[in-house]
Amino acid sequence: MFWPLYFLNIFMKKILFLIILVLVIYVLLNKDIEIIEADLPEPKDYKFFLVEEENLAQKDFSIPFKEQNEIITEIIKKEINLNIPFISQAPTANWEQPYQDACEEVSILMVDYYYTKKEPPSAEELEFFIQEMVKWQEENWGEHLNLPIIKLKEFVENYFNYKTEIIYDLNVEKIKNYLDRGIPVIVPANGKKLDNPYFSNGGPEYHMLVIKGYLGDNFITNDPGTKRGLNFIYTSENLLYSIADWDIKKSHVNMELKNGLIILLN
Repeated sequence: MFWPLYFLNIFMKKILFLIILVLVIYVLLNKDIEIIEADLPEPKDYKFFLVEEENLAQKDFSIPFKEQNEIITEIIKKEINLNIPFISQAPTANWEQPYQDACEEVSILMVDYYYTKKEPPSAEELEFFIQEMVKWQEENWGEHLNLPIIKLKEFVENYFNYKTEIIYDLNVEKIKNYLDRGIPVIVPANGKKLDNPYFSNGGPEYHMLVIKGYLGDNFITNDPGTKRGLNFIYTSENLLYSIADWDIKKSHVNMELKNGLIILLN
């Protein structure tokens, strides 16, 4: 006579467990993400770094190694903010295809305008440029794909005629080293791991953005995945964790591939 009560008790425990599990998942998916606000360093054009490099070449390096090391340490610790114009991957707020997946193309455009010191054109013209880049991929590769860093390198070199370099195993020091030289870093990421409250549906599985500076332990980015992506700040911990290249063989984002791309002028 006690068996029905026994099974009812087990059933109720399972229901309670499922309710708690659903609540935990809901809280995790809807947790408030704190937007980092800070006074940003003055934006610097690429020309600034060319002049700085020329001045550095003229300096006397006969000073003791210990003092050189202290100078280098100070350089590494300084704040940087590259003067990179912001472009949303949906310039006219049209998030249909191909703009929904145009973060790669727009990340390249932002870096191109930084190096060439051009002002971005109208939103309609930007849409046309995106369409042309997508058209090139469709004509040469058969379709508009998620671009892993190795394919992004191929695209930039063929379409823009820039020299590029893949940076493997990214870490904070590597990224800051390039930024200190005025070189932005384009990175792929799992958008669902990025702490960005402006993303729709928790963010895209595969995303791309431009790291343009740093401020203390935070990175300054231009994130094309939202209209509020200009100078969007991520903690270095969250950004490094989220960086993930597209795995062509497995056809999904790979959190272990911490790769990035830099575009070089010479």
